[in-house]
Formats: sequence, structure tokens, C-alpha cells
Amino acid sequence: MIMKKTNSLLCASIVVFLLYPCLAWAQAKAPKELKVPYPIGGSTSYFWVAYRAGFFDKYGLKIQPVYIRGGREGIQALLAKDALIELQGGSASISAWAQGAKDLAFIGAVGNKLDYVLVTRPSIRKPEDLKGKRVGISQFGAITDFIMRQSLKQLGLVPEKDVAILSVGPQGERWAALVGGHIDASVFQPPVTLLARKNGFPILIDFSREDFEYVVSGPITLRSFIRSDRETVMNFMRALADGMDFYRDDKNKEKVLRFMGEFYRSNKTEELEETRRVYSQVTPGLPIITAKAIDNAIAADKALSTMNLKGADMLDLSFLQKLEEERKVKGR
Repeated sequence: MIMKKTNSLLCASIVVFLLYPCLAWAQAKAPKELKVPYPIGGSTSYFWVAYRAGFFDKYGLKIQPVYIRGGREGIQALLAKDALIELQGGSASISAWAQGAKDLAFIGAVGNKLDYVLVTRPSIRKPEDLKGKRVGISQFGAITDFIMRQSLKQLGLVPEKDVAILSVGPQGERWAALVGGHIDASVFQPPVTLLARKNGFPILIDFSREDFEYVVSGPITLRSFIRSDRETVMNFMRALADGMDFYRDDKNKEKVLRFMGEFYRSNKTEELEETRRVYSQVTPGLPIITAKAIDNAIAADKALSTMNLKGADMLDLSFLQKLEEERKVKGR
């Protein structure tokens, strides 16, 4: 009887021993669960498409997307470690970092150029036609103020000398003011860019085609999380990069527009196509971010521009470097 029990225990031990590598492998390959806050924006639709197309699953990540209304809430969630990685706008992230949140690190960008265009009334076809005219921004000190001044500078005009700058309000109100003749130019994002083209309003500058780096938004995480779980951060970047390739590939257009319709809760195909077109130009390759893009965002903020900040100090470029190396090996 004792011998039978001993044999049974021995057999059970052998079975467990033989199964152990499989069990350990299964445990090691269990999906890593991550809450990922994100705001609604043209560039952040890249993240949503990557999520819906299954690329995070491919790299062993079980993502729970969490919509956030504003940058402050997202940064607070990250610093409290309620989330460990998220999609976030440049200005909110840089402001928090500048004010002491040095654990924050940008690891890429889903928008590394400005997504604005300078639109004028049909009677204005060249820069000199703007002299003595009125241009509209959302409010003084806002990103539209910076972009308008940058636009005028590129056109060889002096703000507030050659052109009057007016605080008009949000994008919809600026478009109505332009159409109604109350202002002569303003800067717009998609899908108003579509309205401008369809209605014959000239576009003097398209920043998505300009050589002007600027961090619109991108994946941001904590340096402490990078130290504790570098591979999860790397897998996040692999999935995001593959999803961005999928987004831009015309053969996936039908699926991408469906996913974008979910993201924006819109069935306006023309507007979705315009958004996809613009953001395919805003970030045409890997989710690259540069120190210059951060520096330009710092220069756009009156308070931050006086603080002697260096954009490079907020970056961890090691994940992008590894992505580039991996893709070279694969011939991509």
C-alpha cells in the first residue's frame, strides 16, 4: 500500500516536473495589463487604430484605453501611478515636467509636426495682400497665437505692425468670422482644413508639410517605470509603430476609417479621410520625437520660454533607437 502511494507521488512529481516548463512559459507569456489614458485628437487616433487593429495584443499587452478630457487629469493619473504610460499633449506634459515632475519622459510622438494651416479670405493670395489686415487666434498666449506669429514671420510680415491680431475664440468661431469677413486669416486644424479647400479659401502655409518640428502629442511614461519594466515599454512602442504603419497604408483604409469613426463618434467619411490624410503627413514614419520639437513647444509658451529649459532633458530616445535597429534587421 505504501509502495503504491510512493509510486503515485513519484508519478505525480514527474508529471509536474515535465509540465513545469510549459506552465512557466504560459505564466511568462500572460498578457501585461495596462491602463492607457488618451485625449481625443487627430494624432492620438493613431493609438486607437493600433489598439483596435490588435497590435498591442500581438506584443503581449492587454490595453485598457481610458478617455481623459484634459492634460492635467492625465498627468495627475501618471504621477499617482494610476496609469504607467499614456498618450498626452506636449504643452501639458512639458509644463508639469518644468514644474518639477522630473519622473516624466517622452518616448515618442504621434504628432511631430504642427497640424495647422494658415487660411485666408479668397481675395488674399500672397503674403503682401495681408498687410494692414486682421488675423484671428483663439486667445493671446495660446498655441494659435504662437502659430500665427510663426506664420507671419515665415511670410516676412511683422505681427501687430503689418497685421492686427485679434482674439476670436475656438476654431468654429474663427471659421465663422473668416467666412463672414470679420477677419482676413486664421489658423485651423482638420477637419476645417477640408472646409477651406472645398470653399476655395487659400492655404498660404501648411505646417504639416513644413520643416518645423513640434511635439503635438505622444506616448509619455515614468522613468521609474522604465527602470522597473523596460520590456513592457518597448512592446508598447513596437505595437504603436506597427499600428501607425497600418493607419497610413491605403490597403487598410476602409478598416482605419471605421476605427476612426468609433474614436470620433462620427460617420462623416469625408472629414475622417481628411483627418487621416493630414496626420499621415504629420508623422510619416516611426513615432519620432526630437529635442528640437520639445524646444519649439517650450518657445511657444511665454512662461516656459523664460525658464532656461532643455528639451533633451525630457526625452528617452532609447526605445526609438531600438525600433530603428529592429527594423533595419528586418529590412523595413
